Amino acid sequence: MRLRGLGLVTSLELRQRIRSRRWYVALGLWTVALLLLGLVILAPTAMFTGYVAFRETSRVVFSLQMLLVLFAMLLVLPAMSAGSINGDRSAGTLATLQSSLVSPLEIVLGKLLAGWLTGLAFLLLALPSVLPTALLGGVGPLYLLRVLLVIAALALCVTAVGLGLSAITARQLGSVVLAYVAVFGVTVVGPIMWGSSAAFLQEEREVTAYYDDYDFSDGTDDSWSQARCVRELDERTVVRLDISQPLIWPNPVLLLADVAPPMPRSTMSADEEPWDLLQLMQLGLRHATQPLHPSNFNHCSLDAEGYPSELGSPANRPIWPLGLGCWFLAGGASLALATWRLAVPIRMLGKGIRIA
Repeated sequence: MRLRGLGLVTSLELRQRIRSRRWYVALGLWTVALLLLGLVILAPTAMFTGYVAFRETSRVVFSLQMLLVLFAMLLVLPAMSAGSINGDRSAGTLATLQSSLVSPLEIVLGKLLAGWLTGLAFLLLALPSVLPTALLGGVGPLYLLRVLLVIAALALCVTAVGLGLSAITARQLGSVVLAYVAVFGVTVVGPIMWGSSAAFLQEEREVTAYYDDYDFSDGTDDSWSQARCVRELDERTVVRLDISQPLIWPNPVLLLADVAPPMPRSTMSADEEPWDLLQLMQLGLRHATQPLHPSNFNHCSLDAEGYPSELGSPANRPIWPLGLGCWFLAGGASLALATWRLAVPIRMLGKGIRIA
């Protein structure tokens, strides 16, 4: 593997991708769409609300923009990478590279780097609209950096998987469809299967539950505001979604939400940091994947007498290292498969496949 060969293949791929004017039109529309999203939501909020509401809205808009960038990657990259190898083979240009001094590994990594840089263009052009909302919403630099790095890593892995599918299929349409099926599977089918597993992963347990108790013996109307938290032993059906948790490890949306900072415990005080949609999804994920934590059985009001503050919250056990590990394993295997399929001489070819 030589840097000269890698740079040659990357430059050829990039020149081929940016040759069309439609590419520039798509990037321009993408940038304008994100800018309009922020203006349409933030402008009325700034005119008719105070500082606190404006800050909270900016934080929510930031999370929406990050989700849009992620979905754009998942829509664009499979179509661009999954037709890279078999598309060149059909056009008769792949054999020219294979007969040169460029190695199969250089061809694969060059196509990977070009596809990844193309996807990062969407992320780069989103920054002019993302950075203002991040600053207005009080998003920390480490939080923003983690989100951007996760999106970039997922873009790299999706590009690698698309290249592997492009190398093993004869037709460009077939590899693109398979790439979209893979992305749809981990994004939609996986969470559906995880939620459906709740019907089979149930067990009866004796738990300690906490309830609000109201004393109406004095006959006053203030009894509703004088709640007291009581503890009871209760027999409940606990859904063990933590057992089927591997089904959602590679989900891109949950991976993005998992790198967000933990949600503040109290969202009612103006002194607390604002929260966004990514933090809200992370909070739900923590409770769902730790069903036996005592705080899941606490139904008392925060201002109730004897509120069990010692219960705490579910532990912050991130799943993003496992999810990214799954993506990197799939991407590495796809690159190895693509390199093997491009090795010359070619021993076996499918019927009707053009060489040159």
